[in-house]
Amino acid sequence: MSSILDQPPSGTDLPSTEELSRILSGQGPDDRLFAAAREALFSSVGVGVYLRGLLETSNKCRKNCLYCGLRRDNSNVFRYDMSAGEILSAMETGYASGLRSFLLQSGELPDDRHLNLVEEVLRRSNEAMPGIRMVLSMGELPAETLNRLRKAGAHRYLLRIESSSSDLYRRFHPGDMLHDHAARIRVLQDLRSSGWQTGTGVLIGLPGQTAEHLAADLMFMKDLDIDMCGMGPYLPHEDTPMKDLPDELPTPEERILLTLRMIALARIMMPTINIAATTALQTLDPRGLEMGLDAGANVVMPNLTPARYRREYNLYQGKVQVDDGLGEMLRTLRRKCSTLSRKVMTGEAGDPVHYTLRTGSGDL
Repeated sequence: MSSILDQPPSGTDLPSTEELSRILSGQGPDDRLFAAAREALFSSVGVGVYLRGLLETSNKCRKNCLYCGLRRDNSNVFRYDMSAGEILSAMETGYASGLRSFLLQSGELPDDRHLNLVEEVLRRSNEAMPGIRMVLSMGELPAETLNRLRKAGAHRYLLRIESSSSDLYRRFHPGDMLHDHAARIRVLQDLRSSGWQTGTGVLIGLPGQTAEHLAADLMFMKDLDIDMCGMGPYLPHEDTPMKDLPDELPTPEERILLTLRMIALARIMMPTINIAATTALQTLDPRGLEMGLDAGANVVMPNLTPARYRREYNLYQGKVQVDDGLGEMLRTLRRKCSTLSRKVMTGEAGDPVHYTLRTGSGDL
């Protein structure tokens, strides 16, 4: 039996990368792993499932990542920008339904026009909607820009490292200074040290990725002392250079299991962080959301992006498109959560317990 399942690791008593690799490779009982993750979840942060309203504000991006459907050189994408009014209107709908956390996600757009729009949304939303937490996922930004956005009313930032391995990172990014692994790590470190609630995550099941890579990813996130984690299975896109590598991919079933094991191990190693059950899991399996929650996730992201834009935000092929209204989405989510003995937490922002513990006060 694996020691991480016998006794949750303390801050000074971490599992080895070899042990993590064995578990990720399936050399252990998955049911016991997921049970240990649920125990860690319930004893540390409880049964609550927190909501983060997702708004995909723009699909324009200056980056050219080889796996991403929104990459700069993909000419088959209809590009859009949501207006501040459209974003705020969608947020107001979510707020009226009990959402208190909202994620503004876009391609990497460091120009003043986009930053000014985000600042306006942050300022107006915090004034109009008391008690909210604003999450940003806008790629690598300079420290001074991040500080500017935090002063405008942002609280959390999500920047996926994609892989902690610089060699693997280079395999699916162009070899230029715009795609610099070390620079991405520095931005994460800046976020972590400057007061943000900080989140990261990785792609799981990439061509050439091994269990050892994923074990190192877990150790990287633990060492960085993150507050939030969002990670999901890699899904190829036909309009990217990586579409020609299908023979190297794990099967969908293997990618699902790898993702669930990563969620469970992250929960055991970092019991008080927030972990999202991502849309990509649902794309591979209709029960992906429930499976992610049952493996230790505690955040779900209802998509509030208007339908006419949502269909154009295709990071990967076959992205699940839920056209139900928010009320129906929440009713479905409550029904699913009840079967797992979980509770949807409306009216609460869901700050990561880990952030409150590490700051000593929970002050933003």
